[in-house]
Amino acid sequence: MITHISDLKAKFIRYFPDIDDKRETWKFIRNPFHCEVVLADVADEVQEELLELKFNSTTKEDFKNLDLETFWVKYLPVYVLISHQALWILTMFGSTYLCETAFSTLVAIKTKYRNLLNVERDLRCALSSIQPHIANLVAKKHC
Repeated sequence: MITHISDLKAKFIRYFPDIDDKRETWKFIRNPFHCEVVLADVADEVQEELLELKFNSTTKEDFKNLDLETFWVKYLPVYVLISHQALWILTMFGSTYLCETAFSTLVAIKTKYRNLLNVERDLRCALSSIQPHIANLVAKKHC
């Protein structure tokens, strides 16, 4: 287990080499109300937004009641710069998950019996979150 965690940490550092440098800068994402506003790597406009957010009682209540992603999405129109930066960091890992899911689906679809087929349409159907309206599709077909 220790070896696995050590390897995982090494790979993480390889993919994100500046993660330790950014750790202090990104503290505001986890909790904007318990971080230092004056950070060297953060632009002045972002610092101003962070100060406004930090001392807004409505945002404090929403932060307690909402999950992290929903909170930042809700305040994207109000605090554009800081929310955009937070969402960019948070979606970094979600997009990696989607890529891995797509690759796993491709491996499942493309077997040795289907290796000559074009899997683009099959993959699109397998990865889509849109549910088909079977009743409408069947109603449009005539025997």
